[in-house]
Amino acid sequence: MTRVVKAAGGLVFKETSKGKLRVLVAHRPNYDDWGLPKGKADKGETPEETAVREVLEETGYHCRIVAPLDVTRYRINGGIKEVQWYAMRPLPDSPGFKKNNEIDEIRWLSRKQAKALVDYDLDKGLISDPTLRKLSRTGTIHLLRHAAAGNRNKWTGVDAVRPITKKGKRQAAALADQLSNRGIEVIYTSPYLRCVQTVEPLAEAIGAKVRTHDALAEGPDVDAAYNLVDRLVGHNAVLCTHGDVIPAVINRMMWLGLTLDSSFDCPKGSTWEIDLVGGRFDYGRYVAPPNV
Repeated sequence: MTRVVKAAGGLVFKETSKGKLRVLVAHRPNYDDWGLPKGKADKGETPEETAVREVLEETGYHCRIVAPLDVTRYRINGGIKEVQWYAMRPLPDSPGFKKNNEIDEIRWLSRKQAKALVDYDLDKGLISDPTLRKLSRTGTIHLLRHAAAGNRNKWTGVDAVRPITKKGKRQAAALADQLSNRGIEVIYTSPYLRCVQTVEPLAEAIGAKVRTHDALAEGPDVDAAYNLVDRLVGHNAVLCTHGDVIPAVINRMMWLGLTLDSSFDCPKGSTWEIDLVGGRFDYGRYVAPPNV
C-alpha cells in the first residue's frame, strides 16, 4: 500500500490600500526554493488546524481561513504527499515574521510576481486560481450597537461622552468573549465614548486597533456609512455604532439583495452579522445582547 503523508498549507493574501491582491511566498534555505507555506499534520489535527499552525510557525502570520482550495498530490520518497490548501487572511494578533529553521525570507507579491518566483507548478496553479478574487470579497461584517449607557435624558453632560454603565461593561466583556474567536481583522467605531468603550475589550483580546470613524456617529449620513462598509467588503470586521445608523445601513444592504433571518430588532449590545459572498450581500443574522 502506498504511504500517504497528510499536510496542509495556506495561500495567504491581503490587499493594498488600492484593493490590489498581494500573496505571501516563502523561501526555504534547505532547498533554496520559493513556494507557499505548508507542513505535515500533527497527530489528531484537522487539515484546517494544520494549515493555521504551519502558516503561523513558518511565517509569523496568524490567519483565518476564508475557504478551502484544491488538494495537491505529488510523489515523495516512499509515498505520496497530499496537501489540502486554504485561502487565508492575516489576523491582527500576528506576531510577524522572524527568520527560522525552515523559512529565512518571505515576500508579499502580486500574483504575477509570485507566479514568476515560485518554483513549483502546483503552487503556480493555486496562485492563478480564478476564484481568489471572489474569495477576497468574502467575509462577515458585524454591525454592533453599543452596550448599555443609561438614560440620555438623565445625562447632564455632552452626549458624545456619555459612558457605558456597569451593565454595559459586563456586556462589553461578554461581547469580547463572543467575538474573539470569529477571525475579526479590523474594528471601527463611532467616536462616541459609549461605542469606543464597547469594543475596547474585544480589541485588547484580539490585538486589534480601535479605529474611530465619523460615518458611524449618530444622525447617519447613510452614503458615508455605506461607503465605509463597502471599503471593508471581504474582511471580518466589527463596526460599533448607534440605533439609527444600523437600520439605515441594513436597509441599503437589503436594496442590494441582503436577506435577514428575522424581523429587524436592534437593542443595545445586539449584533447583526452580515455575510458577504464574492462581494454580494447574502444573509444577515440577528444576535441578541449578552445576558449579563
